[in-house]
Amino acid sequence: MTMPLMQQRHFEYLADKVAPLLPWPTAILTMADDLAATNPRFKKQKFIERATAAWEAAHQPQDLNDDIPY
Repeated sequence: MTMPLMQQRHFEYLADKVAPLLPWPTAILTMADDLAATNPRFKKQKFIERATAAWEAAHQPQDLNDDIPY
């Protein structure tokens, strides 16, 4: 029995919903490598771009208040 291939909608869900939960965006590269093994038609670069955009949207830099009161 063969396992069904993951489809584009699955990859989109992972990029949009799961990737922003990763602690660092470099983990997206590892995730993309693992997903590439599940489907020969996987568009790795497209996934990385979409997942990175979702991660960046979820992790906006905060204003740094480095004022030192004397």
